[in-house]
Amino acid sequence: MDFRAWNCRKNNWLRLQRGKIISLVLGKKPFVPYDARQVKKILVLRNDNKLGDMLVSSVLFRGLRQLFPNGRIDVAAGEANACLARENKKINHIYYASESLGSLFLLGCRLRKERYDLYLDLNAVPTLSSLVFLKILNPRWAFGFNRKAYPLYNFTQEVDLTRMHITQRYEAALRYAGFEGNCDLSYELNIPESAEQAAQRLMATLPGPGRVLALCPYGASRHRSFSAGQIAAVARAFASDKIILLGQPGRLKTLMKGQSLPNVFIFEGEDLFQSVALLKRADWVLTVDTFWVHAACALQKRTLAAYQDKGENWAVWHPNYEGVKPLFCEGEQSKLPPERLVEALKSL
Repeated sequence: MDFRAWNCRKNNWLRLQRGKIISLVLGKKPFVPYDARQVKKILVLRNDNKLGDMLVSSVLFRGLRQLFPNGRIDVAAGEANACLARENKKINHIYYASESLGSLFLLGCRLRKERYDLYLDLNAVPTLSSLVFLKILNPRWAFGFNRKAYPLYNFTQEVDLTRMHITQRYEAALRYAGFEGNCDLSYELNIPESAEQAAQRLMATLPGPGRVLALCPYGASRHRSFSAGQIAAVARAFASDKIILLGQPGRLKTLMKGQSLPNVFIFEGEDLFQSVALLKRADWVLTVDTFWVHAACALQKRTLAAYQDKGENWAVWHPNYEGVKPLFCEGEQSKLPPERLVEALKSL
């Protein structure tokens, strides 16, 4: 077990112990027999501010809308990942909160009067902040997996989350809440028309024929990235194709400074949806970032995704589209031999 995996386990264990203690302090929520017919208002906690997690949650929101076609479905989101929720037509209202105790305390006080029927927190382990939020919110039914140790949840299911893909987790929650029939587990990614039009104009500026490769060289962590040398090697190996670098233009220009590559393009503009619309128009994708992996799955794009290793979360977060191929490497992706990267791309 590497240090990251050990540290993750340690943090989850500490969170569990803190949660048990604070649950005793906050008290127990009375048991109320669940009845899906009485559910009119639903709130989903998705305030981790992760873009990829919000995108994958589209499976849950779609299922909730099918289960409660006339219900009100709200989400507590972070400032960054709320943009994806705003384009999801299954969601009625978006409320903003960080993961801090103060932020969730204030939001809980604001939303308590809404008297939600169903509250969903599908994270593996609740935080101190989310437990205080739940106490203040006081919904009729509070659902989470493996919450027997947390008496504020009066609606729970015991499952082994380490063996379930995230979409299976959402499906299990939906079925426990009353969903029947076929459950669509594909990701849904809605792009505003303005971003579609902007991307179309940018694509029209690309010279000549040839395929388009969308290359996303940066991940959420500074330890996940491609180097300028790797990008140059890909550009030379696919000289007849056009390569679009997706990300913050200033950061990309700094990365590629001094490189003269006629088939590599960096477009101005930092709008996320414009980048997603460019990805949609690409023939194939190369990335180190999990959000772009999820986006490629949603858009069903042939993709090479470079991972440092499988890790303990692979069973939960592996791509759910067969056209996305993983490339595992020892150490950081920036140390991956360029020839191995090129060979993997040629086999897509």
